[in-house]
Amino acid sequence: MKTTITTIALFALLGVSTGLQAADRYEGVHLIRGTVLSIGRVDPSASVGTGFFVDANYTSVALNAGIATKKFGESPFRSGGPTEEDERVSDKRVNNVYAGVGFGRIIQFQGGYGNQGELLRLRSDFNFRSIVDFLSQQSTPAQRMTLADRITFTVSVERYSGKDDVFNNATWGVGLLF
Repeated sequence: MKTTITTIALFALLGVSTGLQAADRYEGVHLIRGTVLSIGRVDPSASVGTGFFVDANYTSVALNAGIATKKFGESPFRSGGPTEEDERVSDKRVNNVYAGVGFGRIIQFQGGYGNQGELLRLRSDFNFRSIVDFLSQQSTPAQRMTLADRITFTVSVERYSGKDDVFNNATWGVGLLF
């Protein structure tokens, strides 16, 4: 019983110590950390119509991770018919997970994997409140952020490896920061 109480007290002290270290670690850093939920348009490199995406991306100061699902458009009717690559991408759903490094949400380099293979992604989330906080060296508490402070514009480009490069795409959309 005494060992259990000692262990619990030790973990409690470590938790407080770790919390204080995290606060000290981010002192002077004026980047808003959090999750952005986005929806928007997918512009594929293949000759198929535009599609849509739904995305969730968590960003800390230097690390980030996310998940996304994309639905590519249909292959347009052409006199010569669609190519084999167009048929492969036409009306296809792509699901990916990502992890990477970057500078807050300003620029993110991510590696990912999904049902169409490995990929690299460059992503940026523009949030007016984050830019103002960074430039003014102030930090807006999360509980004081309005809906307008949470609106975020998302832009990304993806490059798939190998035979899956027909799925290369660019996305742009709008989301909310949580």
